[in-house]
Amino acid sequence: MQLKDLREHGVGERVADWDGEIFEALEGLHGRGAWFAGTEKSCRINAKAMPSALEKAFAHLALDSAAARNAPHLANPIAPTEENLMSGMKLFKGDCAGCHGDPNNAAKREAESILYPSPPVFALHPPRKSDYQLFWIIKSGVRYSGMFWWDGQFGKDASGQNVSDEKIWRAVTFLTHLDSLPPAVAAEWHKKE
Repeated sequence: MQLKDLREHGVGERVADWDGEIFEALEGLHGRGAWFAGTEKSCRINAKAMPSALEKAFAHLALDSAAARNAPHLANPIAPTEENLMSGMKLFKGDCAGCHGDPNNAAKREAESILYPSPPVFALHPPRKSDYQLFWIIKSGVRYSGMFWWDGQFGKDASGQNVSDEKIWRAVTFLTHLDSLPPAVAAEWHKKE
């Protein structure tokens, strides 16, 4: 099946629901001469099947494309001070490490992942996206994955102010500084529990 055949069968309209990321990925591969003949017979969709390298590549390409195109270019309001990094690390350990792991369980979590798509294990692979893209991903979530949205999930403080954005930015600040944590924060991050 060629890409033009996909368009004729209405795939373009269905893919538009995904903001076109997958369709753009297909366009890019088609432009390089890739053919998708017979893939409908070899695609396994059961949850126990390991995804192919092509499926993983499409998923990452779609997420990268969506983040690059849709994330507003916001400045991170949280300075990477030791206090803010410690706060972000505690948020991460309390709210994110269950899926994304920490230094104490990172290798095991990556080897035995039962979630699909497998969440990135940041202790082994620190994120390389910009602050504003990570903020957008965390705030909005990722459809068809276990990454739910955190927008509004932290509730309000005593004054009635929604603190979700501030907490998301703290986690983002921590994640984008995993390679350069101050000694006290690094010690707490690597502390056996």
